[in-house]
Amino acid sequence: MNLLTDTTVRLGFISLATPLLYLLIGVAGGSVVLFLTTKRNKAVREFTFDLLSGFFLFLILTWKLLPVLLSPLEVISNPLLILYSTGGRSGIVLGLIIGIIYLVYRLYNFKKYFIKKEKGKLFQDIILKDLLKPVIVFFIILGIITSSLFIASRAVQKINFDNNAVISPSGRAITGEKAPWFELSDVNGNISNLNDYRGKWIILNFWATWCPPCRAEIPGLIKFYSNMNKGEIVLLGINASGTERAEGDINGFIGDFIRDNGINFPVLLDLTGKVSADYGASSIPTTVVISPEGIITKIKTGVVDSLWLKSAVNQK
Repeated sequence: MNLLTDTTVRLGFISLATPLLYLLIGVAGGSVVLFLTTKRNKAVREFTFDLLSGFFLFLILTWKLLPVLLSPLEVISNPLLILYSTGGRSGIVLGLIIGIIYLVYRLYNFKKYFIKKEKGKLFQDIILKDLLKPVIVFFIILGIITSSLFIASRAVQKINFDNNAVISPSGRAITGEKAPWFELSDVNGNISNLNDYRGKWIILNFWATWCPPCRAEIPGLIKFYSNMNKGEIVLLGINASGTERAEGDINGFIGDFIRDNGINFPVLLDLTGKVSADYGASSIPTTVVISPEGIITKIKTGVVDSLWLKSAVNQK
């Protein structure tokens, strides 16, 4: 596990995207400093922690539920998306805005309370000294820790990356670089390689039959494939066949799954796991988008929907 180069980090049975882990580390650091700066005033500490808990609750709920607002029909037709999909960066930005509105609202009501009870005498000192100071310190520490981890991650990738290679030293492909070449066969033995699709947008979706989030995103992939411009876009499912719990013939096992679930896009079998490793798909589902020039433009670990896929290949 490398916090500075891996896109996801495994903690036991849990896989976390490293940006989210950076944020959690920042929150932990900010909380420690917040506790130390307010330990002499229990009432202020409790109110401040309550204030920040509400802020992060709104942030997380918005980030998690944004797909419901953006694609309500898709979520209604496939309720499992609520469990596994997120709002991505847009959800985080919107969550921050809503969280800040919540903070302002709470502080405004706090102001009214003290103006009423204390006739405004203590409000300025309480707000500026006892409340705003620890909150500001919390966000400063959060920002310093999180941004430092992001900057260090970028720096390590830039220093270590060999410009002549297609894979970073961490063993995974990275955005902005050439896509690793591969050659795989489908369940019928037909062989395909990356060069077959040059000049088109290529979407690689790494998945397995035993993976619940992978199953949850299949209807969205089917919908996208049905409506996409097949002259300009290629969607390939890359099955992590080496991880499948198949009894007997793996080709027959995956073929049955494809038919039973109505999968209409091509599926290739990664029997050795090399292609998954080359593309950094240590956690699934992982979706990689490759430009017509053969450059990786997006890598996402986690469930994708048709809206995300359309945006990734600039399709309206």
